[in-house]
Order: sequence, then structure tokens, then C-alpha cells
Amino acid sequence: MGRGAATEPVRALARIAAFVALAGAGAVAGLLALSHGATGAIAAPPAPLVARTTFDPAAAAFGDRITATIALEIDRRRARAQTLRLRYDLAPLQAIGPSRTIRVTRGDVELVTIAVPVACISNACLAAGGVATLRLAPVEARVETAAGVRRVAAAWAPLAVRDRVRAADVNAVQSPLEADASPLPPTYRASPKTLATIADVIAALLGLAAVGLAAWQLELLARRRRGAPEIPLARAIRLARAAQALPGPERRRALELLARALGRGELQREATRLAWSEPTPEPGELELLVATIEREETT
Repeated sequence: MGRGAATEPVRALARIAAFVALAGAGAVAGLLALSHGATGAIAAPPAPLVARTTFDPAAAAFGDRITATIALEIDRRRARAQTLRLRYDLAPLQAIGPSRTIRVTRGDVELVTIAVPVACISNACLAAGGVATLRLAPVEARVETAAGVRRVAAAWAPLAVRDRVRAADVNAVQSPLEADASPLPPTYRASPKTLATIADVIAALLGLAAVGLAAWQLELLARRRRGAPEIPLARAIRLARAAQALPGPERRRALELLARALGRGELQREATRLAWSEPTPEPGELELLVATIEREETT
């Protein structure tokens, strides 16, 4: 619960605190310079290498952004600043961004400031009493001098990290934080039942329209057949023979005229079948039908 209880206002405050902390870390070198004098010259440190450590803020809540700052002063007359080596371990704190290093030289003194944004988000940051006290390993720095290697260690102040959930909330019969993972009931712009009814009505109307259109087409076909003039069979046969050299649609039309001229019977049904068959009737099929009709007429 300690991890999940952070709210957006807390995150906003954490971001503001982080911005202020980084600005403060960037100004550490300048503040050290001002504390040693206003003319830009800095008084020499008491030793060739001096190290200090700070947390900003000095106390935080679980998951808060904290700036861990390491400030070093190097006396360039007694130490070679380019040989500076630094070793530190911020566990159990975890880095949440890149570190920032600032180097400033004032006379014979070089100031090095390292600011690391961190957060405490592990089990070590939780305590039964609600506040965990962290003690980090000291920072170790060394630099070469004329007399040999100078080593210093800087201890971190204990860091108090408080939990975001009180013990009373954990032990409460009913938790003050509740979550419902079930999905919300669906909402619709229009009722599904209403849409289903409308779809059924439209489908029924379309079905009736299809039936009416089919009946109308059949009636038109019947009227066309009743009103069509009689076609002499001899003329229909001549047209059928001439259509053998024409494209498929013309052959179909000639077969339909031939079927109308035949009237009824097996040959009429064969002519109708060929007229509407797939694929398009071949010229040979048309000639075979015409020859059969002529043979039947002569017998």
C-alpha cells in the first residue's frame, strides 16, 4: 500500500522539490565561494581535499524525489585536481535520473559538486513503526599530492523515510483505500433493444420490397410476352443462322426469338435453355438446334 497510495498532488510537490533541489545543487559551488569571500577568491581548505555530503530534503516520504549532493574542495597548490577519484554507493536509494557534475575554480581552489536524483522505493524504506532510518555507506575520495595519495571519507547523515500509510490504516477492519477492478456497465448512445427492433423492421420491409419487385418483373415479362407479335419460324431460323457469326449476346437474343417462334414443346424448352445457359452458347450448338428444328418441320 505504501507504493500505490501516492497521489497526483504528492507527485506535483515532489517535482517542485526536485526542481528546487537541482537548482540548489547547481548553486552549491557559488554559495561556497560567497561563504569564503566576496571578491571571488576562496580561502584555502584546511586540507588538500575536503568532502561533504547532504540530502535535500533531509527527510522524505516513500517514493519522494531526493537530491543526494557530494561537495568536494581541492587545494590545487597541494593536490593535482585532475587525479581526483570518487567512489560512492547510494543503496538502498535508487537513482531516478542522470547525475549532474559542476566544477568551479576560484584561485587555487577547485570546487566539485555532484548531484544525484534518487528515491527510496524498496522494502528497506518501509518500517513497522512508519519511519525507516537509512544509513548509507560513506563517500570515499582520493587525490594525488606531492606527499602521496590523500584519501578522505564523508559520512551521510541518517535519512528518515516515512511511510505514506499509517499503522492505524493497515490495522483497520475496513481499509480506507478500496479498488474495484470490475468493468463499468456499458453505455450506449441508443438502446440496443431499440436498434434491434428497427433493424428487424427494416429487414422485413426490404423482404417485402424484394417480393414486390419480383412480382412486378414477372408481370412485365408476362405482358411483354402477351403483347409480342408472332414471329414466323422461318424468319427466326434465318436470324439464328446469321447470329452464329455474331457475339454471344446476339446469339442469346436469336435463341430467345427462336424459342418464341416455336411456342411450346421440347425444342422450345431447349432453345430457352441455351438462351440462358452458362457459358455463352457456342455457334455449333446453335446450328445443331436449327438443324434439328428444320428436320422436325420437314417430317
